[in-house]
Amino acid sequence: MRASSPVKTVDRLVNVLDCFSPERPTWSLAELSARLALPKSTLHRFLASLETHRILRRDPADKRWRLGYRLVTWGERAAESTGLHHVARPVMRDLATRTGETVVLTVYQDQQVVCIGKVETSHSVRLKLDVGMRHPPHAGASSKVLMAYLPKEEIQAIIRDKGLPRLCTNTITDPGALWAELAHIRERGYADSVEETDVGAWGVATPVYGHNGDVAAAIGIVGPSLRFSDELARQYVAFCRDAARRISAALGAGSDS
Repeated sequence: MRASSPVKTVDRLVNVLDCFSPERPTWSLAELSARLALPKSTLHRFLASLETHRILRRDPADKRWRLGYRLVTWGERAAESTGLHHVARPVMRDLATRTGETVVLTVYQDQQVVCIGKVETSHSVRLKLDVGMRHPPHAGASSKVLMAYLPKEEIQAIIRDKGLPRLCTNTITDPGALWAELAHIRERGYADSVEETDVGAWGVATPVYGHNGDVAAAIGIVGPSLRFSDELARQYVAFCRDAARRISAALGAGSDS
């Protein structure tokens, strides 16, 4: 059965949006045409329509296409509508007040880690983290803690399909070292990182469990290295664990999770 025109339009919209990622945030018309195997004239009309609705935007300087600001609004609404975000939000605010640092809530999705919630620090010096941003799962505390609890076959598929690209000074790029790190995270019940994703950035994170006992999300604290110390890291891990327990309990996880 041939798909109807509206269905084709939705499929095309999803295919276009899926081209954009942190690693490839901009595309030219020619690049998108080649990637999607669509004629330039057809694609240009479609992109122009998306620009009208602020779903995409074309930079007037370099003529390259980027995601539009309307997607930010949709992402925030989607995050607010999820039970996880609703439950976690007050706990995240408490954690941000307690530590004075930015608190993030992340989930694993399609071989990437997605930030679905954030409470910003009150400090003027802060890290840029946006809700909806996607990250490779092998770098950063929140990403690694989610990867650590994936099935072995899923971890192998990530390494095979995505590789372990170096994002910053301390990114783990060796598969053997990554497997050892993930095992260490499971033993400790938390992850930490220093300059694995960004220069001058550190983070700690712990897993959040769902009602079925599986890891549903990660809650983490991130900040600039100028406010980092080993003693603070230990305190923040304890605070994250307490926050994760509260969220897990609200999601219906058992006391042994």
